[in-house]
Amino acid sequence: MKKWFFYLLLFCFLVSSAHLICAQEKRIYNDGIIDYVPLTASFVLSAEDFESTLKNIQYSVDGSPVSIYKRPISFTTEGRHFIAYRAIDLTDNISNEIIYSVVVDGTPPEGLASIEGAVYMKDEYIYITKVSTVILWAEDSLSGVDQIFVKLDDMEYITYTEPVVVTEEGFHTAETYAVDNVGNVTPVFKVQGYVDSTPPEVNIAPKEDFIVVGNKNYANKNNEYTITADDAFAGTQMILVSLDGSEYVSYTSPFKIQIKGAHTLKAKAIDNLGNESFPVEVSFFVDVVPPKTKLGASVD
Repeated sequence: MKKWFFYLLLFCFLVSSAHLICAQEKRIYNDGIIDYVPLTASFVLSAEDFESTLKNIQYSVDGSPVSIYKRPISFTTEGRHFIAYRAIDLTDNISNEIIYSVVVDGTPPEGLASIEGAVYMKDEYIYITKVSTVILWAEDSLSGVDQIFVKLDDMEYITYTEPVVVTEEGFHTAETYAVDNVGNVTPVFKVQGYVDSTPPEVNIAPKEDFIVVGNKNYANKNNEYTITADDAFAGTQMILVSLDGSEYVSYTSPFKIQIKGAHTLKAKAIDNLGNESFPVEVSFFVDVVPPKTKLGASVD
């Protein structure tokens, strides 16, 4: 009785990525139905015969004509492939033909990063708040996504498992990449930006200093009021003003208040992430009445 032993060996190799801390290992992945392999995989056929000895191994790839096996089989195209193989001994006994099906995957996943919450883009920088949520996603059409990795500032890469929130204000650098189930790695996606949850600082500046009499501010009718707002990171989106309790309106340029009497001027600002400042205010009295003069005469 002849005993046949057939082996289909898959050899995978390590490939390195210049962007990563360590190389990702190429590997075979089985989803419970079929094997997935990277483009670097080689398929080695072997057989043993314990009686008249082996004559040769024959194979066919994707329905091609039958060939004599001489060297490892590899694929240069992605997708599903078939290897049909059998062995013949010196007395022309032929083994059962075996058909092996495999999916070759040479493309890394496609990734996407999105922000849930306040976000602002300027030049090459992104601005978010400490409550904005960073969501990472990846998709692979063949072997599927294995893991997504993320790195913040000088920290080590960690496996992404849930949306990321960065609470520390200021400048940050984030990096991410994804790996599919056969070890194909995406390029590293790098983004730089700021976390900004601080509203702008607002200042109301009269062109001429108030005249202070008895702890009250006095201004003439031609005094001009300039309102400024400064935001360290995302920048100011708008300045709003209110006079004497009126609805806030957008500030566009310096203005005068020429109505006689007591006034309260309030101002606030909103930055490009929606951070809104508390109102600042000044109170003053507009004096439009000139002094009264009189002439007195006396005789010695």
